[in-house]
Amino acid sequence: MLAALARYKIIPTLNVKDLSGETALRICEALIKGGLPVMEIPFRRHTDSIALKEIAAEFPDFLIGAGGIFNSEQLLRAVECRVKFASSPGVCPDTLKTAARQKTAFIPGVVTPTDIQIVLVNGFADFQFFPAQAAGGVHYLETILKPFEHLPLDVFPKGRITLEQAAEYLKLPQVTSVVIGEILSDEDIAAERWDKITDAARKALDYVNR
Repeated sequence: MLAALARYKIIPTLNVKDLSGETALRICEALIKGGLPVMEIPFRRHTDSIALKEIAAEFPDFLIGAGGIFNSEQLLRAVECRVKFASSPGVCPDTLKTAARQKTAFIPGVVTPTDIQIVLVNGFADFQFFPAQAAGGVHYLETILKPFEHLPLDVFPKGRITLEQAAEYLKLPQVTSVVIGEILSDEDIAAERWDKITDAARKALDYVNR
């Protein structure tokens, strides 16, 4: 799964509240047309569960993820929605133990070297760097990764990252893919401008692959 995410280099994240299943499916269609069949949805409401289940049923190959996982119970509910991956803003040993027993890829959140050590001693080598920009950006990430540069890590920066900044993160060898929000504009979604989302996905892919 992580290899699939690495192939696209960027992961669009969605911030729409009260997401309907129909809207979620239209967004997926737009991203697929743009060559970017991947998206993370914050897992906060019952409507998010419905949307995730509908995406998994309608587009079984779409790389749909559930973000904002706080605990083991929430992770198991996301797994029931048949997500391809799930991520957390922080690191919790109990949730890591639960995730280790699942087939769904789990990406815990880190922001310090101590967080990274907790992830590693629990058997994980992939994690989300969050909140990326607020924590210090690409230079800070590069610094805290230095003690672990001999390990095969997969890092996913997330948190107010622009497309231009994503390209800088991707220069770090440990960075697998970057989570960004600008591809899925709230305004485009509200106005059902699906072609705009398709165009944004294409341009984003062209930018990070040039």
